[in-house]
Amino acid sequence: MNMMLALFWYIDFLFFIIFSLWVLYVFVFAYASRIPNRHIYPGTDKKLRFAILFPAYKEDRVIIESVLHFNKQHYPDDRYQIVVISDQMKPTTDHRLGQLGAIIVHPQGLKRSKASALHTAMDRLDPQHFDAVVVMDADNIVYPDFLDQLNNAFVAGAKAVQTHRTAKNKGTNAAVLDGVSEEINNSIFRLGHTRLGLPAALIGSGMAFDFTWFNDRIRRIESMGEDKFLEYYLLLDRIDTAYLESVMVLDEKIQNSNDFSQQRRRWIASQVDIFKVAAAQFRNAIQTHNWALVDKIFQWSMPPRIMMLGLLPLIFIGSLFIVAVSSLKWFFLIILYMAGLALAIPARLYSKSLLIAVFSIPRMFFAMLSSIVHFRSGRSTFIHTKHGDSVDHDHKDL
Repeated sequence: MNMMLALFWYIDFLFFIIFSLWVLYVFVFAYASRIPNRHIYPGTDKKLRFAILFPAYKEDRVIIESVLHFNKQHYPDDRYQIVVISDQMKPTTDHRLGQLGAIIVHPQGLKRSKASALHTAMDRLDPQHFDAVVVMDADNIVYPDFLDQLNNAFVAGAKAVQTHRTAKNKGTNAAVLDGVSEEINNSIFRLGHTRLGLPAALIGSGMAFDFTWFNDRIRRIESMGEDKFLEYYLLLDRIDTAYLESVMVLDEKIQNSNDFSQQRRRWIASQVDIFKVAAAQFRNAIQTHNWALVDKIFQWSMPPRIMMLGLLPLIFIGSLFIVAVSSLKWFFLIILYMAGLALAIPARLYSKSLLIAVFSIPRMFFAMLSSIVHFRSGRSTFIHTKHGDSVDHDHKDL
């Protein structure tokens, strides 16, 4: 009996140390996101040339609206070119996009992924004609000053930029939670990181890169998680990713737990893959003082947030029934984790709809468990999340 108890204490302590590091990471960067910063890239008369890439797989419902909004830019028309990678969209959609001035390209080959779609687009573009490339999602909506703000950052010397992606729909509990989760990520992995002098994390859309760098690196990526591999290459090349907090990109959030499970399956698969690749560089990153890469490797070791919200209370309850005094430290860890998340949520999102949505967390937890069990399919199978179903269209006047 004493041996069993000693084994429990050892395992309990080991797990507590690991979870404590993850919780402290969240709390520190959430707190850092509250540090004021008035840095603004100065305006400039120089106008760089941008290639705007919209990968679009069966996105007939949303892509035209996205391109229409993008064409409202205050930026000179001859200094940017929209390219839509049209995959299994209707000819009428392609025709309409062409009328809006977009170049239409169609993916070649049997393998379907966002990375391969981006390869196709880059094959079509002349490197001599562009300075930077912007990667969007088919449902993304931007404001008229989007390119002006990106231009200011790149003229000032930025080589990689992530803009502030935020929810454009709040119709369901799942959409509310997904939108809040996005803002927590923005606070911890982008705003908090840049406040402490580290690069911002990429999201997957609303991101921009030096054209030459992107043209070289994207061709080396075949994975479904192209944004994580791009981020890995940026860190290897010691390129800081700037975060433009005030430059908004409206993005459609998932509508139900089934979409949540499918989307997260792809994300988990890509995180497992990139963690294995990056972890192999851990020793070298330490030796070369590449602290941004060390930070990212630790970040990629963390379980999904919804899993942390489920696992911490379960461990607390379990330890309560075995050795009650051991459960106290888990209780305080839960409090610290919740405090970190509370700091990371912008004040504008605290609402009645969020309170109601919180009761959906257990269902989302089990949806995440399903994603983890089946994550391997996210590695080789193209998983598409439908857009345009029951979305709040409150952005018509942008």
